[in-house]
Amino acid sequence: MKQHLLRPFVLLFCLMILPLQAHAAMEKGGAAPKDDPALQATLTYEGAATISYQLLPDLARDFLAKGGVAFGNIGEAGSGAGFTAVVEGKVSMGGISRPIRDNEKAAVAAWQVIGHDAIGVFVHKDNPVDSLSMAQLKDIFTGKITNWSDVGGADLPILATTEKLDGGRATTQLFKDVVLGADASFGPVTEKEDPQDCLWAVEGTPGAISFATMSIATDRVKAVALDGVAPTLENVSAGKYKISRPLILLTMMPTGNVQKFFEYTLTPEAQAIVAKYFVPVK
Repeated sequence: MKQHLLRPFVLLFCLMILPLQAHAAMEKGGAAPKDDPALQATLTYEGAATISYQLLPDLARDFLAKGGVAFGNIGEAGSGAGFTAVVEGKVSMGGISRPIRDNEKAAVAAWQVIGHDAIGVFVHKDNPVDSLSMAQLKDIFTGKITNWSDVGGADLPILATTEKLDGGRATTQLFKDVVLGADASFGPVTEKEDPQDCLWAVEGTPGAISFATMSIATDRVKAVALDGVAPTLENVSAGKYKISRPLILLTMMPTGNVQKFFEYTLTPEAQAIVAKYFVPVK
């Protein structure tokens, strides 16, 4: 499991999304709170890299400046690992970048939506393909379409790239649910450790294609339109762009400094930070 401590990333894309689970306060889960003084004194996080890459470094710095409470480790092992770490009492809080499931609500003491994100489908910046249908995208990632010439591009093999399929990553699961559906599985893909690795692969490989949060897009890759709908602010806000998700924090300790941080994430100052990378909930 890779971890980082307040690692900064540069914002290069911002989206506005219709409210998805747009709760404006901490929601109670079904589990009894389990406090840990050590995890209250220095806050820690494990879970969705979408949250740890962008939001938590900035939020943690601002929270420290305002309240004097610091973060230690900010992990990026994925939504599944974050949920497990919370339930097992290993971290102050976890993060998932997908809708929270009923069994997860029952297993944690509290949860809270802090923003929304969209998943872009990225190709090399010089790839002439600007749009794919959802059917074509499914055929590419199931292995039915293997050459860009089959979708209007150059005669070049397609290198489908994903995060690790067994890594418990929310982005991969959401893509599977929305694009592949229940009746299909991923075909041959090149698996990478995290979303940043996927984009680096696309940047350096003309035939590559991958998907990741739009918040880490760069000018060295291109986000294609889906069914003719580009992932622009207007299209996503209107509900036309099809792959979006909530960003959620989970905890077993909805008291003390953890509670203060959850409350802080919904303040105007914190939501302004969210708005630099994603779509705020307030």
